[in-house]
Amino acid sequence: MRKLFTTLFIASTVFVQAQAQQKIDFKLNPEKGKVIPYEMTLKTDIEGAQSLIMDMKMNMNMTAVDISDNSIKYETKYTKVTADVNAGIINMAYDSSKEPANQMEEMMASQLKPLLENALTLTMDKKGKVTQIDFPNVSEQAFDKSSMQNITVSFPEHPIAIGESWESNVELAALNAKGNTKNTLAEKTAEGYKINIEGTYTDESGNSLGNVKGYYILDPKTFSTKFSSVNTVIEVQGNKVSSTAEFKLK
Repeated sequence: MRKLFTTLFIASTVFVQAQAQQKIDFKLNPEKGKVIPYEMTLKTDIEGAQSLIMDMKMNMNMTAVDISDNSIKYETKYTKVTADVNAGIINMAYDSSKEPANQMEEMMASQLKPLLENALTLTMDKKGKVTQIDFPNVSEQAFDKSSMQNITVSFPEHPIAIGESWESNVELAALNAKGNTKNTLAEKTAEGYKINIEGTYTDESGNSLGNVKGYYILDPKTFSTKFSSVNTVIEVQGNKVSSTAEFKLK
């Protein structure tokens, strides 16, 4: 009996080691035409001369409408937006599925109307890098393009094993900031592949602005995001901006 347990232990150890050493070549592989419903939650806390706390939730449908050897074009349609805003003496709750109840809600409804009426086109390469975002008739005030950077993590150019890491870069044009992140393939769970990320943001001169940390759970077949949570803390012009962005399949 002891010999049997020893044999099983050795076999299980070898199996685990083999799993850890297995290389995975991450490439987006969505099903063309399939609608993927997501819910994005963005929580923002600004500390400064004009403090603000805002919780925003957006429901969206993403569809891969064009797939080539090198890129994927997604069409995204927002179906519902809710927001809770606390800016000192101004407090407001908004729900796009309801008629505005006051002047403040009417103003927000007017700003967000183009977002709900138009389709966003998002182009990515097979390695998860966003190469183009087109959202016609939608202003920067109604939609922050950088929020779509968090919908996936950029994959390495080569196959990797669990425990290995790689680096990627992003730009926050609105803040003239650049981000550098270290990404680590942490494990494969029942839900999919988990990738941890952590990194820093710097300005054009290389001065530190803040940091970012979070993780992604990727579908084991399509490598699309099933869930992600990314926390960012940045200090800009005397304001400390803390935000948490989450994406999840509905």
